[in-house]
Amino acid sequence: MFKKIGTILCLFSAAMLCMSSGFAQDSGAAKLKIMDAAGDLGLSEFAAAIDGSGLADTLDNQGVLVIGPGSFVIFAPSDAAFAEATDIDMNAVKENATELKRILAYHIVWNDGRFENISELSSAKTMQGENLTINSTDGLKVNGANVTGSQSYANGTIYVIDRVLLPKTASRLGVIEAANDLGAKKFAAAIKSAGLADTLNGQGLMGMESLSEGPFTIFAPSDSAFDAAKATIDAINKKDAGMRNLLSYHIVDSESLINASESNSAKTMLGDSLAIDANLGLAGSASVLQSERYANGIVYVIDQVLVPIRLAM
Repeated sequence: MFKKIGTILCLFSAAMLCMSSGFAQDSGAAKLKIMDAAGDLGLSEFAAAIDGSGLADTLDNQGVLVIGPGSFVIFAPSDAAFAEATDIDMNAVKENATELKRILAYHIVWNDGRFENISELSSAKTMQGENLTINSTDGLKVNGANVTGSQSYANGTIYVIDRVLLPKTASRLGVIEAANDLGAKKFAAAIKSAGLADTLNGQGLMGMESLSEGPFTIFAPSDSAFDAAKATIDAINKKDAGMRNLLSYHIVDSESLINASESNSAKTMLGDSLAIDANLGLAGSASVLQSERYANGIVYVIDQVLVPIRLAM
């Protein structure tokens, strides 16, 4: 399925030429996938972990619409770092794809254009949800681990580090947390109330990973956008399944991208088409303000509530 999606995403190629974090990408790097770049750096253990966790497609931006200068900053432990990791049983972790994904996500930062170089920051939020401490006083360090090399690839930059980083909690960044972080708390609450959170997180009953759901591109109206559209939302909420339908119009899944048209529109979860202009950063008439990646997709905060014609009547 992802091979088909890769073809469709070429429609959005202008937006997918992501910046590396302060390192110019040459034409070769612009074509590299995450696994190729990891191989070039000799990161066999990291590459195997990315493959085993199912994060390779995520880091190659497969199955989502990328709008704006989004790119990944990846802190990849060297093979020696994996071998020397004594604080955790890495063999056991490798047998648990969910736990492996959680730990690897703690090594990944999404940059939606807020910084040019990771060394500018003193801390950075990871895809796992916790922050990393960044120090560039005496060479680049992350949580005290030394950066020993780097390689740009098509969707970001890999920094080689000499230690495996471990998050402090067992939490994972999901769609609710991502939307809250972006200032779309009312959208997050609505998603939770409508029972869509598990679906958007790619989880089935009892929290089991789903193999068929997502990844998702989610357009989350800001709280001020919700306030501005209160009368419209209240009217829609009175309709049968009105709020769930409204929310579904803000969601595009990977399967729908297969049917994306050359007019730069994508089919939403509701079934209606939504115009997308990746160059101008528009979804319908709403402007994309910020974005955050989570394990099963990307959340964009937008400045308007999107209302399909059928719900506006």
